[in-house]
Amino acid sequence: MHLDIEKTNTLTLSILDEAPAYHQWIFEKMRPWLGETVMEVGCGVGHLTGLLLQQKRVIASDINEDYLKTVKDKFRGHPNLEATFHWDIRHPSPGRFHEPIDSIVCSNVLEHLGEDEKTLGYFYQFLPPGGKLILLVPALKWLYNVLDEELGHFRRYSRREIRQKLEAQRFKISQLAFLNGFGIVGWFINGTLLRRRLLSVQQVRIFNKLVPFFIQIEKIIPMPVGQSLMVIGEKG
Repeated sequence: MHLDIEKTNTLTLSILDEAPAYHQWIFEKMRPWLGETVMEVGCGVGHLTGLLLQQKRVIASDINEDYLKTVKDKFRGHPNLEATFHWDIRHPSPGRFHEPIDSIVCSNVLEHLGEDEKTLGYFYQFLPPGGKLILLVPALKWLYNVLDEELGHFRRYSRREIRQKLEAQRFKISQLAFLNGFGIVGWFINGTLLRRRLLSVQQVRIFNKLVPFFIQIEKIIPMPVGQSLMVIGEKG
């Protein structure tokens, strides 16, 4: 029996409060590509938002009004928070802003969309020439399991698929790399072998403590595969 997808996502976001080192790791991978003004698409409850705000002006957007309220309350008065913005990315952006937004951060969102290519097209339209899409998506089609189903994921991506979809929308690929090779083991054991429908808080805490070790290992031995793919697409 499936849990309600929205409740599962909210519970998962709450569990991921226990993984600040992981969020910092993701942010450090994104940092070199960020422009001066960032639209964070699917900000959730602000795990990445707080890190982005340390460096750049940020407009935080989500389809979930409760998440937006959480982010607004959490970062109220922060000088770099330009706005919170309701955007259902299955449709073109309904808003216009005083300054051009030169980068979009979209972390673990695209896999929730049936028509993901259409949304990539909206991102392309939204960005100015030279603007960058910083995209994190789940990788490895064979790894798709119960955990993905419960979160409402339509897919996990291969390198070839995400490249083709971005290039079909005229993005130039500046980087395409696997991330978090060690995470494959936990996802496979929990979702495929044990068929668990939710991440374990205790396991997330342990994983978070091991992140600095994983980072050092991946500096020495680059991972040929990973639980996620990070893709940088540039508008020509």
